[in-house]
Amino acid sequence: MNCLECDKGPSIYDIRHNFVADAVYELPFGRGKSFLNSSGAIDKVAGGWQISSIGLWHTGHPLTVGMDPTKNNIDPTLFNNSAFTQSFSGFPYSYFLANGDDRDSQRPDLIPGVPLILHNQPRAGNGAVPYINPAAFQAPPVDPNGGFLRFGNEPNGVIRALDSWQVDFALTKQTRLTERTTLEFAVQAFNIFNHVQLGDPGNLTLAYQPTATNLQALTPGGGFGQITSTVNFNNNNDNKASPNTGTGLPRQLQFMVRVKF
Repeated sequence: MNCLECDKGPSIYDIRHNFVADAVYELPFGRGKSFLNSSGAIDKVAGGWQISSIGLWHTGHPLTVGMDPTKNNIDPTLFNNSAFTQSFSGFPYSYFLANGDDRDSQRPDLIPGVPLILHNQPRAGNGAVPYINPAAFQAPPVDPNGGFLRFGNEPNGVIRALDSWQVDFALTKQTRLTERTTLEFAVQAFNIFNHVQLGDPGNLTLAYQPTATNLQALTPGGGFGQITSTVNFNNNNDNKASPNTGTGLPRQLQFMVRVKF
């Protein structure tokens, strides 16, 4: 990208706000504690219990809507250029850019006063509707030959994906077997409230499809702005692979036994 003004903004990996809190509480039962303060069998059963929890919340990734000026056929009568009798996709990409540089990519204009986000809409699953409002964008103005006069004014990272949060919980029991040996047992619950953590929209590209009444019209393709995955399957993260345990997944229960010596 050689349009430096177009690309100013946060990195796709920018998580602007991140909050993590953890707590550990040793239950007051067993030898040396407030309740059931006894040794022997009572301490083996009632003592050594501990509960712990970790809660996390973070904001979503920055998102930038793009536009594809070479995706559709264009009505040749819209512009004063005989070359438009051919498929629009047959043009070199640089033909349509303000600087003629094929290393750049075009970006749409924002339409003032139109919300970027569609609030109170279903955002995932079957029959999903867009999270991003395609009506908030239009193509930059064009000259009589169909070339863009400038780059679009949409800032980089102007939209934020949904926030994400979850709470993990663990119940742990430590039992001393000998002077040097301890048996530890734990039940761990990841995302104990089974909170759905939606990821980023998969398709962020609008197609340029001008009409006689609107030479700046953009058309959303299939799935534009829709969220169909959870956060751990985002394309916009720095994981080498999607994790199979822990953050971003449905509720998971895990049992653990460990001998410490």
